[in-house]
Amino acid sequence: MEQLTELQKNVGLPPQYAQNIIKSITTTKLAAALETAVGQGRLSIKEIRELKESSVDINTMISESLRQNLFKKTVNDIFSSGTGEFDEVEVYENIPKDLIINAEKAKKVVHELARSRLLNSLIQAVSLLRQKNHKALVSSLNDLLACDKAVPSTPLSWEVPEELSDLFIVYAKSDPAPDKLSRLQYLLGISDSTAETLRSMKDRELPNGVGEEEFVF
Repeated sequence: MEQLTELQKNVGLPPQYAQNIIKSITTTKLAAALETAVGQGRLSIKEIRELKESSVDINTMISESLRQNLFKKTVNDIFSSGTGEFDEVEVYENIPKDLIINAEKAKKVVHELARSRLLNSLIQAVSLLRQKNHKALVSSLNDLLACDKAVPSTPLSWEVPEELSDLFIVYAKSDPAPDKLSRLQYLLGISDSTAETLRSMKDRELPNGVGEEEFVF
């Protein structure tokens, strides 16, 4: 910027034009920095909102393709947060609006991600069951429930039904909200009578011989 100021003096450039040039260079540098940050996954929707509050024009600073990628990353983070929560208004309306992307296209992206991640979450949960990592297992089942909230699923099938029962026991042991436990029961294809039996088992012992001290939340 010092060079520009010196140039302004040497050629007699009016201050207004000089300021426009400086603003243009600053904007270009900021846009490049933002695009790099988004491309490297270092910018979140929270920071995008902060930038907009500071009057930064996201639409011109960050390309549409990168904004779409940021949306996809944000949704992936929601589906892997381990909370089991999915806010339709936030995901389908607020985030697309903040990123200035097409809401209908964004919704299709959410549905595609939910369908692909739902079964993967079950596979991961079973793997964690076999590893006796019950804390991570519960998080994976919550991810499954979040995907199901986005795109309601039919009951899932598994080649070892006993493992589905074990998943249910472990999840019930974590004291989840009743609606989450009920929905998981449906997704795992467990009948009401079987679920009642499994719920009573959770108070006595955990599956796979894991001791109480290993199951800490």
